[in-house]
Amino acid sequence: MSVLVYGGLILFALLLQTTVFSVWPFLRAAPDMILVLVVIFSLLNGPSFGVKFGFMAGLALDLLIGEMIGLNAITKAVIGLSVGFGSRRFYKENYFIPFLSVIVGSIIDQLLYLLFMMIFGLSVPWSMAFRQVILPMSIYNGGLSLLIYLRLYYLSIKIAYWDELVKRTG
Repeated sequence: MSVLVYGGLILFALLLQTTVFSVWPFLRAAPDMILVLVVIFSLLNGPSFGVKFGFMAGLALDLLIGEMIGLNAITKAVIGLSVGFGSRRFYKENYFIPFLSVIVGSIIDQLLYLLFMMIFGLSVPWSMAFRQVILPMSIYNGGLSLLIYLRLYYLSIKIAYWDELVKRTG
């Protein structure tokens, strides 16, 4: 049951990210809805879920984009794992924690992506990328996290309840 719900959320986020939000950029940067979902669900469900969800969501994004297949999967899995480890120490009902986690996660995700691009031999203009893409995108992602965090928090609780109900009823 949870696989269907999380898969549907990934598909919905991909649809929003590639259609609606690419038309309305903020300072020429579009948000990364997949990363926002990975960070929020890693905060709510822990590191093992975060790495799995991050890898699957990143791979779906890579397959949709068609460039550097596997790179988003690796970076999103790393972000999901690291945020999941940090989630054990945080009070999950606080709005500031997901906001800050999404901003920091966005910056680290994009820096990892640029680092891997440099390793694969592509030229990377670091200062321009940081100024024109990473900072506006991280602010945009943080703002979106404030709008959707509470809904995803309650959805995560309902998904856990439904899974437990399905396990018990067989």
